[in-house]
Amino acid sequence: MKKLANKDYKTTFILDLRETVDDVAKVTEDISQVLDSLGASVSDTIDLGIKEFTRAVDRHYRQGHYLEIYFSGSKSTPSKLKDKLLLDKRVNRIFVESIA
Repeated sequence: MKKLANKDYKTTFILDLRETVDDVAKVTEDISQVLDSLGASVSDTIDLGIKEFTRAVDRHYRQGHYLEIYFSGSKSTPSKLKDKLLLDKRVNRIFVESIA
């Protein structure tokens, strides 16, 4: 039986916290819990703060809160994470990169 190796990932989230009372710490905790439920282990989280969009699609939404989470998990973890957070209104975009 072949053992599945975990890969390291860097995930960048753009958060939309306009219509929620949750702060970044609460959203970070919730995303970390989702990753734990998927069998991934979170190694680091970095709050990058609020940044202006270079090209805003919505004129009422010109900036977003950026958050980076580093985790280790199986190859299917990024797609499962995107599926779980698809309907979360607090998460606007998810970018996943594999780290060597």
